Amino acid sequence: QYPTMELQGIVPEVLKKIVTAYDMMIQTIRTLVENTDSLYEKIVQCQKAAMEFHEKLHSIGAREGLKERKLQKSVESFTWNITILKGQADLLKYAKNEAQENLKQIHYAAVSCGLNKPGTENAEISKPRRS
Repeated sequence: QYPTMELQGIVPEVLKKIVTAYDMMIQTIRTLVENTDSLYEKIVQCQKAAMEFHEKLHSIGAREGLKERKLQKSVESFTWNITILKGQADLLKYAKNEAQENLKQIHYAAVSCGLNKPGTENAEISKPRRS
């Protein structure tokens, strides 16, 4: 369940823009939360494939006739790219956890201010899964 905000009555244009921005933020969080796991798995698979290729990279480069300096530079660059993949996967998981925490805070703020819909006071907000 994602939080929603509904305008009631006549409201100033500024408030309409705020609610629109809020809705966009919630939609972005929803997209992030719903797509993170599959995207994370794709990044990990890519990283594994790159690691397997990395083991053969030196011999492939030598077979293709790369000079030692160029070969070393290629291996270093490839290694750096694998490191970047790992970092991006970690950042993606962190972003998902932060988004879920933000949703919890929005929910609790709405409950404490009495802005929640009736029957949602005790609604459980799912805790972020740790991987």
